[in-house]
Amino acid sequence: KGRRAFCRNQAGSDKDERRPQHQPGLHTQDTMAYVNLVEEDQLAEFATLLGELGGENKVGEFKKLEGPGDLIEKGFIPTLPKILETKKKSALDAAVVMCFAALTKLKSAEKDKYVLMVKDALVAREKDIDSMHLLAMLTSLFNLLDASSKARFSMFMVLADRAIDADVAPWLLDKKILSDVEDLKTQWNLSVHDYSTLLLALLNLCQAADKKREFGELLLKYLENLDEDKDSDAKTALTNAKEWTIQAVLSFIKAPFDAARRMHQIAGLKAVTQLQNTEDGPLVKLLNFYVEEDFKGYLAFAESKDNLAYMAKKNITHDINIRHFRVFAACKLPLGEYTYQVIEKALEVGEGEDIESVIIDLVQSKRVDVKIDQAQGLIHIRHTEQRDFKDSQWKELGTQLTKWKEGVKSVLEQLHKARQM
Repeated sequence: KGRRAFCRNQAGSDKDERRPQHQPGLHTQDTMAYVNLVEEDQLAEFATLLGELGGENKVGEFKKLEGPGDLIEKGFIPTLPKILETKKKSALDAAVVMCFAALTKLKSAEKDKYVLMVKDALVAREKDIDSMHLLAMLTSLFNLLDASSKARFSMFMVLADRAIDADVAPWLLDKKILSDVEDLKTQWNLSVHDYSTLLLALLNLCQAADKKREFGELLLKYLENLDEDKDSDAKTALTNAKEWTIQAVLSFIKAPFDAARRMHQIAGLKAVTQLQNTEDGPLVKLLNFYVEEDFKGYLAFAESKDNLAYMAKKNITHDINIRHFRVFAACKLPLGEYTYQVIEKALEVGEGEDIESVIIDLVQSKRVDVKIDQAQGLIHIRHTEQRDFKDSQWKELGTQLTKWKEGVKSVLEQLHKARQM
């Protein structure tokens, strides 16, 4: 009969060869038969196996060890190199399944200590272990730890590096870890710096797994956390995150309506402000124009050939920026009727530009509902969709509601008078 590896089964098919799998037929008796033994018999069999594998008849020596922790520290770990030298996967799996069963007998704090000890021993000899087999064993160690154990953080960091190296990042990135990442900070009692380290590991996993949406969400969390991180490595981390920061800002500029909130969040972060006095300074200025919806400021910025050259280098189109800022300007106007001249001034329509083409651009943005009255030369702004509500927008809304209230009151008064006649 054979023991099976004590690792998480991915319940997969033969098609997914990159996932750690159970390995049947490994030693002298079935795993379940071993697990069902009373603790004393388990430890005795564990000591016997290690003694046989360790050579020089160490069975008697190992049987004298007291408790599972002692047997792991003084039996399994010193014997591991000799087990690996045999190059028998069955011997390794048999010893590992017994070791893991012994770990389950320990209380939380003690278990954390010995789980990390076994992890260090396996990682130290990882060149002698198949990468997927090692990943399966490390995953099992992670799962042996209590959910609130800080040792899980250490284990996860080791798993993250090896998952990327083994090209199985998606396997480690389940939805729960991504959605509960902020809860993990509390659950694992992480410092600000440790949380930065965890977020960076998740970002690398997302990048390896091509999870772009999740990457974008985590990146903002990471950059915000670096602002609070006072560790000496934080400055280096900010420098290393430069390209990611630039890509994030570029993606926000190209979708300024959907990314309004994130633009506000990222604009004041150190990761962005550190770019001000570099060759990417124009990007920071452009971001701030978008945050403030500063049309005139942007037009002055765009008069510089250097700034236009920088935008071209980053695939930022001046004409598209103009359209965005015109939508911002139109959304600031109170609802109502306007002459062509008033709209031309508000939207910075230059000589030679067709006002009707500009209005069509507004309509196509789906942010402004406009109707053109060519006969009277009027433009009716009937509805606008705000990127976010600032004090000025709340004030305008209050004015509109007051007008509506007065209008309703006037209609009711007229109806009341009509009934009395």
